[in-house]
Amino acid sequence: MNRRTRMRIALTSTFPTLLTLPVICLLAAVGAVPWAPLVALPVALVVPAAINFFRLNPRLPEVGSGRPNPV
Repeated sequence: MNRRTRMRIALTSTFPTLLTLPVICLLAAVGAVPWAPLVALPVALVVPAAINFFRLNPRLPEVGSGRPNPV
């Protein structure tokens, strides 16, 4: 999997959190919730995206791993 595809998958995983942004802004504007969740939102977006990006990194298996020696 190339880097561009990994980036798209990682960013797509943040869409549910992005959908809460307008709701939290509206609630903070009317005073129903404090502004602190808006400060934490960038971290809540970046951390899962970075984790997904690095987890999708393809690793080649070690030579001969998991296979018995045929000789």
